[in-house]
Order: sequence, then C-alpha cells, then structure tokens
Amino acid sequence: MRNEALCSALGLAQRAGKIAAGDFACEKAVKSGKALLVTVDASASEVTRLRYEGMCARGGIPCLCVEDMDAAIGRYGRKVAAITDGGFARMILQKTHGGVD
Repeated sequence: MRNEALCSALGLAQRAGKIAAGDFACEKAVKSGKALLVTVDASASEVTRLRYEGMCARGGIPCLCVEDMDAAIGRYGRKVAAITDGGFARMILQKTHGGVD
C-alpha cells in the first residue's frame, strides 16, 4: 500500500524517535511487547514478510505491508520497522483505513 499520508505519518514517527527500524531492533521490539504496529516494506522477501506476519499474529500486533517504507522513514535498506508509540500507531492505522484525522 502506498499513500502519501501514510508515508508522512511514518516519517513523523521516525523523527520523533518512536520507530525501531531493521530486523534486529524490530524483532526485539515485537518480542519485548514494545511494538504496537509493524510495517514491512513491499520489496522485502516473502520469507521476511511471512516471518513478521507470523510473529505479529502470535503477539496480536497489526502488520502492514507498505511500499517505499524505507524511504518514508529515511532509513534506506531497512525492510521492517516497529512503531512503539500508541498515538503514532493509531494515526498510521487510520491512514491505511481511510479514517478521519
């Protein structure tokens, strides 16, 4: 899914320091319960996508596939990111479902 408002919200969360980006940091956030939402870049391998979808399903965490996620957060090459703030997680989920700001 590619949406300018969604990418903008991801960028805001990154600038606020509320994102754990990269495989190790994201997995640690999910397993410790700090992750409230996980985003996977659309260009990530199927193995990576399935791994995080399964991990999130077990933890009851929403998992989104986002086009150009790495560019949105300004961390090129990162294929996964965990949002660790409830306000940002809600805002990003609203952007994906066309919710009202």
